[in-house]
Order: sequence, then structure tokens, then C-alpha cells
Amino acid sequence: MTTVRGATPVPVDQLAPHFDLFDPVHNERRWEVLDFARSECPVIKTDADDGYRIVTRYEDVRTVLTDAETFSSVEAGLRGMPVPMPPLTEDPPNHIEYRKALNHYLTRTFLSRYEESIRQYARELLDVLVPRGRFEFMTEFAVPFTSGNLAKVILADDNEVRLQRAIQLAADISSYGRNEAFFELAELAEELLEERMASGSERDDVLSAIIRATVQGRPLTMEERVGATMILFTGGLDTTKAALGSIVKHIADDPSLEARVRDPEWVKRDLDEFLRLDSPIAFMARTVTKDTELNGCPLKQGDRVAVHYASANRDASQFANPDVLDFERQRNPHAAFGIGPHRCIGLHFARLQIEIGFQELLSRITGIRVPEGETVHTSSGVVQSHEYLPIEFDVRERTPGAAAE
Repeated sequence: MTTVRGATPVPVDQLAPHFDLFDPVHNERRWEVLDFARSECPVIKTDADDGYRIVTRYEDVRTVLTDAETFSSVEAGLRGMPVPMPPLTEDPPNHIEYRKALNHYLTRTFLSRYEESIRQYARELLDVLVPRGRFEFMTEFAVPFTSGNLAKVILADDNEVRLQRAIQLAADISSYGRNEAFFELAELAEELLEERMASGSERDDVLSAIIRATVQGRPLTMEERVGATMILFTGGLDTTKAALGSIVKHIADDPSLEARVRDPEWVKRDLDEFLRLDSPIAFMARTVTKDTELNGCPLKQGDRVAVHYASANRDASQFANPDVLDFERQRNPHAAFGIGPHRCIGLHFARLQIEIGFQELLSRITGIRVPEGETVHTSSGVVQSHEYLPIEFDVRERTPGAAAE
């Protein structure tokens, strides 16, 4: 399709039938288009990428995400997946078996054993960055912090050179969009899996859980093991670094928010509202398995639908004042981590990193702001993330063991 450009904006009702979720120009008007769709045509059809539907209302998103029989996850990427990535790209009953194999290793209780190493890594990064008085938050802190933690927890590799290579490849994928890095990381994961399997060691960690996992009574193939490793690694990176950047930008825009994030209870009370307003993963895809209807919209077998979590989280029928941060909500059943059986398996790890990251960051700095004359750049597509977020700040006087408050 032709990208709509020009000085005079195309009316939203004319843009909507051609709306491309991956187009940076269209992305500048995404909330206008999604608001229009929720009010006028909640399962909007676009001719982008050979045509797909965008599910925009909260209840419709819930319907799709909780009906795996009608809406398959096998092609969970709107433009396809480079390799199968279980459990993301699995439907029941296989999906349930994958989750059972991994759930224990991604609980807050199990992950607590990594808290000190996560904290120490944040400190090492900030030791270099803070004395400068300013740095680019995404590529210099959010991405290395998140990828480093994922490498230690998911890969758990004793080979430091290979571990650093994994961290660099993850940064290449997330920050620079280098597609070749994805396949290089897959090769590295396969090498690590084969080495672990050949050693015969039984370790109590994620990688060993993937090796031991069975589906329908059989061991996983190597492709399935690599895919499971990759989705935990790359999916965890995108979600967490996007949330870190979004919250920092909100603090820069509204300095009063710094005090809220310094409150040790903020992760229980306020984090969900940040995630609702700026869902790190904007949408994922489903394939219709049989002729059906969604909110009056007929769907045919084989139709592709983009399930728009971010739009659902701004549905006024579910959330009052949906376009602003409202920390006084009594309920906040946001869809930022998904809904139903495919709810993000790594959400506890993401929340733990966000909590520790801000504790360490705010123990060292205050008065976060975007430098005058700088422009923040934001990505379009599946991940809602700032790509370029320069910040400057005041350095706090720090005493050993000081907390963020």
C-alpha cells in the first residue's frame, strides 16, 4: 500500500482502511485511528500486509485471547515468526505442557535467588553512566541491563565470552533491528543447549527445564528447545526495556511522578497503571480457524487478526479516563501482559527487573529530564518502546547501602 503522507492529514475514516501497524508515519496517528475504530468499527479491516483485522475493544480482545479453539496462536507474529517459539506459538494442549515445564522457574519465589546479581549489574552500569550527568537511557542502560539479566537467568552460561556475545546480539536485535543477529543468537542457543545436554548435568534452572520438557510424552526437538529459549530471551528483553523507558519518560515529563516511584510500594500500586497506559507489547496475531463472528464482524477461516492490547487498555468502556495516568483506579485488569492462557509467562521477571532497576537508578539520581533541544524517538510495530531517550539529571549524594527513597 501507499503510505499516506503530506502536509494535510488524511481524515481518520479514510486512513483507517489502510492503517499499517508497522508504518512509522501511521504510528504517529495510531491513537486517533484506534479511538475511531473502538467507537465506529471495533474489528477494523485494513488492506496493509495483504489484509488483516485489528481487534480494538477490551472485551473483544478478551474473547479472542480466551478462545484458542477459534483463534490459533501458531502464527503469533502478524508478519510471521522466523522459527516456532513455544509456548508462544502453540495452542492447547501442547501450550499447557510447555507452560507446566517452565512455570516454576519464572515465579517470583524462584527468581528471588537472582535479586542480588540483578542489583549488582544495575550498579555496575550506573557507576559508569551517572558521573557523566547525562546518558542515552535505552541503549546505555535499559537494553544492557535487561539483556544482561536475561542472559544470566535464561542462558545461565558459565562461559563468560559466550554470555557477553549473547548480550551483544540481544542488543543488536532490540536496539538496531539487525535481523541477522536473531539467527546468530539462535545458533548460540543451540550450541549452549547441545553443550549442556552432552555434559549430562542436572541444574535447577530454565535451560535445564527446557531440555527436560516433554510434549505428548516425547522430548522436545532441538528446534523446539531453541525456540523456547529464544522467546524467553528476546520477548523478555522487549517487554522490560520498553517499560523502563516509558516510565523514565513519564518522570521526565512530570517530575511529581519521581516521588511515587521512590515509594517502595509503587510496584504493587502504580506499576500496573504505567503498564496499562503504555503497553510494552502493542499487539500480537491470531489466525481464525473456522468461520465465526466477533462483535458483529464476520470472520472467515484463515483470516488474520491483530489483537491490540494497547488499544484494549485505552477502552473507555473498561477504564475511566483511559488516556491519562490515574493511580486511584480501584481495579486495573489491564492487558499489557496479555489475558488468558497466553498471559506473559515472564511477567514476574519483568516486574522484578523494573523494581530493582528503579531502586538503583533513583538512589543515584534525581530531577530526570530530557535535555533541551533533544527529541525522543519511538518505535512503531509490535513493541511500543522509545528507541532514543537521552536524559540528564542531578546526581544525589550517596551513602553506602542507600535506598531510592
